[in-house]
Amino acid sequence: MTKAASKSDKLRDASRDVPYRAIANYTYDWETWIGPDNAVRWINPAVERITGYSAAECLAMPDYPLSIVYEKDRLAMAQHLASAERGGSGNHEEFRIRRKDGELRWGAVSWQPIEDENGAADGYRTSVRDITDTKHIETELREAYREAEKADRAKTRFLAAASHDLRQPLQAISMFAGALKASLDDGNSRDLVARIQECVGGANELLEALLDVSRLDAGVLTPRPSDFIACDLMERIELEFTAQAKKKRLAMRSVPSTVIVHTDQALLHRIVGNLVANAIRYTDQGRILLGCRLRGRFLRFEVWDTGPGIEPDLREQIFEEFFQVGNPERDRQRGLGLGLAIVRRFAALLRLSVTLDSRPGKGSVFRVDVPLAASQDYLAQPEPVKTADKATLAGRTIMVVDDDPVQVDALSSLLAGWGCKVMAANDVAGARKALAGGKVPDAILADYRLRMGETGAEAVSVVRRAAGADIPGIIVTGDTEPARLAKAAGSGMVLLAKPVDADELLAVLAGNLAPETAPHPPE
Repeated sequence: MTKAASKSDKLRDASRDVPYRAIANYTYDWETWIGPDNAVRWINPAVERITGYSAAECLAMPDYPLSIVYEKDRLAMAQHLASAERGGSGNHEEFRIRRKDGELRWGAVSWQPIEDENGAADGYRTSVRDITDTKHIETELREAYREAEKADRAKTRFLAAASHDLRQPLQAISMFAGALKASLDDGNSRDLVARIQECVGGANELLEALLDVSRLDAGVLTPRPSDFIACDLMERIELEFTAQAKKKRLAMRSVPSTVIVHTDQALLHRIVGNLVANAIRYTDQGRILLGCRLRGRFLRFEVWDTGPGIEPDLREQIFEEFFQVGNPERDRQRGLGLGLAIVRRFAALLRLSVTLDSRPGKGSVFRVDVPLAASQDYLAQPEPVKTADKATLAGRTIMVVDDDPVQVDALSSLLAGWGCKVMAANDVAGARKALAGGKVPDAILADYRLRMGETGAEAVSVVRRAAGADIPGIIVTGDTEPARLAKAAGSGMVLLAKPVDADELLAVLAGNLAPETAPHPPE
């Protein structure tokens, strides 16, 4: 591409390149001046530091600088030089250098046209910067990122496996407790069962937090915004947490607002509910206040407490997963350190702002800004949902599909206590075989993960095809792994997370039974 200038050429042009040489001889980068005749006029001393070749050796090369460029990068470099010959310019084009000692290094070349004192074209200059150290750092960062992703995936798999294995016995305990409670008449005995169910509920609360994180990672949560009155949400949250506050001798009240807001009501319930639960957990005396304030086109939900407050340097960390203030012993009664992390991620999903003010030793206030509805006209409220009664299920046939015999036994006991007939199976083939007698179930209750890679969704689909009916399918899962959650959610069936409370299961079954089929009288 270029050729070295002859001795006479260099002598003739010596007076013209003095200013350029005076500057470029002391630059850190490898500089070259190529004249309008495409002859190499001058190379600065930095070339030897970068390539191992002296300026004199480079001037003697017939195809300088291509012979110094790594073989696979020579075509691209030739195209850059051709651009420079045509008067073009370029900046920071990366290529590899084959040093004199054989070592490969990285360079970034830039080029610009040169004009003489009269403004006429006088060739072009190239400048090459050694970026080897930068490329090494980039490689290390990419490798570190890959390792971090690998560790994160391993953590997710571990949590999913641990959550699933813990949920299995909790699910069985919940079902057996529900069946036992239904069969008892003695008040003291029923109270003991209620305490068992309360303990299972506490364990489920911790696992539900892990499930929320996995749902967010899986991207299976889709906001469903609607208009609703703020006081409806506040009253439910106050009712939900009043008992917890009383146990700690805390006063709890809400200041209701009749303003109509627009967002996903269920997810906002989780956000504000987590803030209230967090306030109760960390407040030992005083009160919890849930209130609202209008702020322009937003309604600000506020949760105040009289707890220990949060130091300024910790106010960002408390929103990180598994971080807790003042709980080095990891007391499980104070949660997992996931509540505020979930609040922030739910808020981001809904595009809501969450802020915090706190006075150490005095208390804290968390605020969530929610957009107002386009109209503040009150709509007719739907009829309240009636609590499901077990008589609704009497005589109905429910198919249970689970590869764990204990789970099948627990569910069968609970369903039988509600007057249901039970068809049990451990896998897809067993579910199909259960139809051999011609009996078609009214609903199918299936664990998502079965043996040999089968799923409860497959079992429901097989039974539906064999029966020729769109039988309601309810999938129960203890998984928290994002990929499995996404797949389960994509089945289009009702998805319940283990451990399922007996009352919750009753309500879901009653709500999903085929409406055209009248309840059977108990036998």
